Amino acid sequence: MLYCHRMTIATHTAVGTVIGLSVGNPLLGFVIGFISHYLLDLIPHGDGKISDQLRVFKKKKMPITYGTIDAITSIFLLLIILNISPEAHTKVFSAAVAGSILPDLLTGLYDLTKVRFLRVFYRLHFFFHDYFIKRWHDVNLSYSLIIQVIFIVCVLAWL
Repeated sequence: MLYCHRMTIATHTAVGTVIGLSVGNPLLGFVIGFISHYLLDLIPHGDGKISDQLRVFKKKKMPITYGTIDAITSIFLLLIILNISPEAHTKVFSAAVAGSILPDLLTGLYDLTKVRFLRVFYRLHFFFHDYFIKRWHDVNLSYSLIIQVIFIVCVLAWL
């Protein structure tokens, strides 16, 4: 089962960008980026049904498509950021972006490998991701994606 239950990687990348361009220390940027991932995942963001297709119904097409588009979009976003912001060519920027997307990578690696020490990241990720969704409900994915795109455009405009 492949992991696909997240706010877009592009959104986490944009937040990592802001952190990386605002903090002066690579270790601090990485730690803040890492923590920011979990805090952002507290916000319901409409992808619960995509994950359920994998975890409950074992359907793979939509989650894999969503994940692929998200990953490619994130690569393009990073290329744009690196081309429009000279400050993005720093260790702090790289560390903050890496920290901000690492929880999704660790969760996906656990899904693929079931390596025991990764289980804590998997559980932590879903604890934060599902915290408000379980108490109330998830939001519409289309609305969430529109808001995330607006946020990313705002970050690009800020650069």
